[in-house]
Amino acid sequence: MDARSITCVVVGALGAALAGCTERLTVPNFQNPTVASVAADPLAAVPLLATGVLRNDRGTMPTYVLDVGILGREAYNYSAVSDITAPWLTSDVNSATTVGAAANALWTGPYVTVRDAFITLQLIEAAGPVFTVPQRNALQGLLHTEIALSLLYAINTRHTLGITVDVYDDPTKLAPFVSRDSAFAFIAALLDQAQTELAAGGTSFPFTLPSGFAGFTTPATFTKLNRALAARVNAYRASLGAAGCGAARSAPCYQLVLGALQSSFLDPAGSLATGAFHVYSAASGDVANSNSNQANANIVAHAKADSGIQKKPDGGNDNRFTAKVIKLSSPKVPQYTGVATNWDYSIYAVRTDPIAIIRNEELILLRAEARYFTGDHGGALADINLVRTKAGGLNARTSFTSDDDFLDELLYNRRLSLLFEGHRWIDMRRFGRLGQLTLDLPSHIAVAGLPLPQLECLERANAAASLRGPGC
Repeated sequence: MDARSITCVVVGALGAALAGCTERLTVPNFQNPTVASVAADPLAAVPLLATGVLRNDRGTMPTYVLDVGILGREAYNYSAVSDITAPWLTSDVNSATTVGAAANALWTGPYVTVRDAFITLQLIEAAGPVFTVPQRNALQGLLHTEIALSLLYAINTRHTLGITVDVYDDPTKLAPFVSRDSAFAFIAALLDQAQTELAAGGTSFPFTLPSGFAGFTTPATFTKLNRALAARVNAYRASLGAAGCGAARSAPCYQLVLGALQSSFLDPAGSLATGAFHVYSAASGDVANSNSNQANANIVAHAKADSGIQKKPDGGNDNRFTAKVIKLSSPKVPQYTGVATNWDYSIYAVRTDPIAIIRNEELILLRAEARYFTGDHGGALADINLVRTKAGGLNARTSFTSDDDFLDELLYNRRLSLLFEGHRWIDMRRFGRLGQLTLDLPSHIAVAGLPLPQLECLERANAAASLRGPGC
């Protein structure tokens, strides 16, 4: 790899344009180390690059949560500058040009993280004995986990279109697309590889992880986070009937979920909020939570955010709704097209509020899902009731009467427990319920997946047929 390809780490892994890419100044920049600084002191520079990978993921997360939130009818963005929400909810979303910068971010953002992690992995190998074998394994395990998570975000938005998973030294070399099922299998295998590496990673990482990873700051504890993500990935595969899992909702991949959860940080007796988070800052030059009420008053809750909310024994609303949703003093009316809403979120109040990567509450619901579809209906009921009573303040419910009854209950609890954390659209799609999403206007549709951005299509327009962008 030459100096230019290393320093131009912001280039997407899928052949994004290299315009404006130049060599860095020689003034030390400890957040973006130069090739020379890496070569001179890899023991110091590589950890900075690894930290940069985590920062990339953090920077992408608010956009991801907002945009899949719009698609899942959790949120609106009533920007006063341009009509941002409507193109996501109409047939215009099927155009590679319509959704513009936001869809582009959902595509290029994850791949910036992938390429930065790939480069850092190469530098670790090139550093040789500078790192001990355990240190090298620890870094590899962390970075492979991050690559897998970024690819999960990519396939979540493109669905049946597929994604690319290969990365090359040359950032202009186009990688072939693989199917959705192949992408999920690759992600699951990469997480398993990372688990093996972390197991050989010694007692500590050669750098300090951000504060949002408290509780997961050693290879052993980070493995618990890795296994939690593996449980999520295999639950997605199982519910979709992805290749290697059998029919949709069949047992094989749900058994993988249960196995992963046994090695995760799942704790039925612990706090439901325990987990890993992206932490934001209001400091100059740092990244803020752009979904917060403080950062953007135009990001609000869907007009029917209160629809279907169950009642506690005292007649009040589910605690999760009252804790996360607030009623506006007056309706928020869109500047362009759309419908007014009386609701906003309180979970991201200020710029420094964190966004969850994965939490204990999700793990319990994943176990409920896996237990049910492996025949343990009593165990699934126990997990559902734990979340209903502990998080929602609701009465425990009785046994499930059918698969549909279970799914109604599971999706209700996932909707409120994981509200505006990036799950609703994906959940409704993987269980075949996109048709139940609200269509607020006659022009609205339920979108199953996003197209490739126009830039990606143009980059591939003259490539061999096997490398052209699907749907372009």
